[in-house]
Amino acid sequence: MSVKEEELAGKSAGRVSFRASEIGPVARLDAPGGSAEVALLGAQMVGWRPAGGEEMLYWPGAREGGAAEGEELHGGIPVCWPWFGRMGPEGARPHGWVRYRRFAVREVEVGGMRTAVVLEPEVQEDGVRFVVRVSVGDGLEVGFRAENRGGEALAVTAGFHPYLRVADAGEVRVEGLEGAEYVDWGSGVEGVQTGAYLPVPGSRVFGGARRRCRLVDGRSGRAVVLEAEGHVRWCVWRAEAERGNMRAGDARGFVCVEPVVFPRSDAVVLEPGGMQEMRLRLRTEEVRV
Repeated sequence: MSVKEEELAGKSAGRVSFRASEIGPVARLDAPGGSAEVALLGAQMVGWRPAGGEEMLYWPGAREGGAAEGEELHGGIPVCWPWFGRMGPEGARPHGWVRYRRFAVREVEVGGMRTAVVLEPEVQEDGVRFVVRVSVGDGLEVGFRAENRGGEALAVTAGFHPYLRVADAGEVRVEGLEGAEYVDWGSGVEGVQTGAYLPVPGSRVFGGARRRCRLVDGRSGRAVVLEAEGHVRWCVWRAEAERGNMRAGDARGFVCVEPVVFPRSDAVVLEPGGMQEMRLRLRTEEVRV
């Protein structure tokens, strides 16, 4: 642990600590309502456990031997900016440069029931200031703020990409998107959602920036409520098969419910001096089977 990390941990009254991992340092946040872990690589959440509950995020870790430089790590909650998916320049890595930068904890906030950290890339992109804030209490909150400090406008897509653990991806439903227009991203099939969405392999992108939706996992007896701000659509992704750092058999163990600014037609234009903010809040509920 660096001197800076020791100082931050000391200021947190024991509620922020750091550990080594196969992808570098990880900050652990503890609060009366639960705990969370955020990797300094990409400010990517790698764990969230409500008090008395189970781990809620799918995180397989890196492959044996650690993460290669620039490797896309599936799991946790990646922060996607300044593009989502493959909306970046030709040949660019998926989900934007933020995902592959090393971050540092700049501030620790401890008060009452919540513990939070503020992170910034160790090296900011020219003309941009990007800040991530993670907070844990009775739920988990992840947010970012991007400021265009350059002289030219920036067109950006963005999103949070939470991998939510489930007992079986084929037996869950997403509520709160009823009546929304959608497109199945792979096939291009369009329609209007009727009833709860039962995720099938692939991505379905729902129009309308509804603030709240709910992933219900009846087999585990719980639901995750997701509330977002600053997004344009919701994307629900269920993996067709394992990829990258996923372990064999893991594809049925998670579903991603993502608030996004996506596709390119939704891009937010940041004029010089402009700012973009997005926030995602997660909390759990018990459900009856």
